[in-house]
Parts: sequence; structure tokens; C-alpha cells
Amino acid sequence: MSSINNLRDFLLFQELAEDEMMRLTQLFSTEAEDFMPGSIICQKDAPGDSMYLIKSGKVQISLPTDQGDVVLAELGPGKFFGEMSLLDKAPRSANVNAVESTELYILTRKHIAFLMDKEARIAAKMMLAMSRILSARIRVMDDRIQDSFATE
Repeated sequence: MSSINNLRDFLLFQELAEDEMMRLTQLFSTEAEDFMPGSIICQKDAPGDSMYLIKSGKVQISLPTDQGDVVLAELGPGKFFGEMSLLDKAPRSANVNAVESTELYILTRKHIAFLMDKEARIAAKMMLAMSRILSARIRVMDDRIQDSFATE
């Protein structure tokens, strides 16, 4: 990542102090990967060892069904996806496509292992932030499921 200001755009890093942000910028590539609208970024059941941080653009996360794709979420700048495969080493759980021209930073399992080994405080803050974000996502999905079964 090219600057501290870019990092501040991500909820995942907002708890980090300035010196921690500086060290973190040294870990990431300054290059974001570009995806054109309609590009497949992740495919359900494919192996994965990384998560993606959205620098710009928008992605759609969906599950394929016999009746067509079910959209789970649309995410934009400052958000992340792909963390499940990064954390549990299981295949990707959903499809992710670029809705518009999108730039993504990639955080790999090797990055996380390095942080845990060399920068445990940064890793702990990031994991706590990720846990909070994932908890909020689960609560939203719980509400959506409950609403789908609600009777009027």
C-alpha cells in the first residue's frame, strides 16, 4: 500500500497507531490489482489463501443456486472479502465479481503469518477488528434469514 492515508480507509486498520501503520505499509505491495466490470475475482469452491481489500470500485458476492445467483452483499471501498479462506484454509464459499472497475489489495496467509510472528500487536488489532466486522456481517445475515421466514 502506497501510503498511510490509504490504510486509514480500511476499517481493518483503523485501530492501529501511526507507527504501526508505518510498519504495515512496508508489508504490502504498493500495487493494487485491477479488475474490469464483470471479472470473476473468486469462484465458489476454488482454493484460496488470501483476502482482498477494496481500494476502489465495487464487488458483488453471490451464491450460485439452481434458480440463479443469490446476492449476499455488495461491497465498496474500505471493505474486504475472502477472509474465510484465508483464516480456515477451506475453499472459497461464494463467487465474487467486479460490478465496476475495481482495484484490490491482496493480503495473503503469508502476510498474516509474518505479522503474527514479527508484529503480534498489529496482528492482534487486525484480528480483533476483523472479528467485529465479521460479527456484524453475521448479524445482518441473521436478520435477513429471520425476515425471509417472517409471516405477515
